[in-house]
Amino acid sequence: MKNTLLLVASFGLLVSQGFGYNAVTTNIATADGTAVPILDNTGAPIAVGAGYVAVGTFSAAPTGTTAVGDIRSSFTAFGAGSTSFANGVGAPGFFDQKYGASIPQGNADAPVGEQAYVLIGDGATLAASLNFAILSTGGVFGTEDQFGNGELGQVFSAENIGSSLIYGTAVTDVDTGLGVIFTNGVQLGEGGPAIPEPSAALLSLVGLGFLARRRR
Repeated sequence: MKNTLLLVASFGLLVSQGFGYNAVTTNIATADGTAVPILDNTGAPIAVGAGYVAVGTFSAAPTGTTAVGDIRSSFTAFGAGSTSFANGVGAPGFFDQKYGASIPQGNADAPVGEQAYVLIGDGATLAASLNFAILSTGGVFGTEDQFGNGELGQVFSAENIGSSLIYGTAVTDVDTGLGVIFTNGVQLGEGGPAIPEPSAALLSLVGLGFLARRRR
């Protein structure tokens, strides 16, 4: 399994090569449990060739309570590239994507200077997605250099997912069936980062405590 993850991580180095301005992103930077799998709203890892992944900008900065309709309407995807989950060896839950476009040196038009976000959905397209995750390391779009090259990289791991997750649910000790227990994962949802709702049993105990205080 470690060899499989190494191949996936190496694939990320390959897809980042090219001309023009490229936005590259991955959630499998190293071949160990610090990789961060993406799960659908049922807790299953999103299959390669499924789901929606894009890098782009929002017209208004998203939060954990942004409405689904606003996520769809305010997001602008950057560049050309595959928007379904892709990686070198077909490991579910992991993406290794590159999106490219021309942003010549000296260009000051959008998205130059704007914060870059990774938007993940459970549908084949943005419009078809019902549940989402939004990630960002805080990087902003730049321009190509004098040689016509430029890159914005966003790598997500257990070390930075806590500060990078804007929308969605952080989960721990994730088993995707690959023989590795991942320290952290992200589950798509209709909001986030989510706080688990109290169970019915806990609510009952709270109610009993309240009644006991009233009787005293």
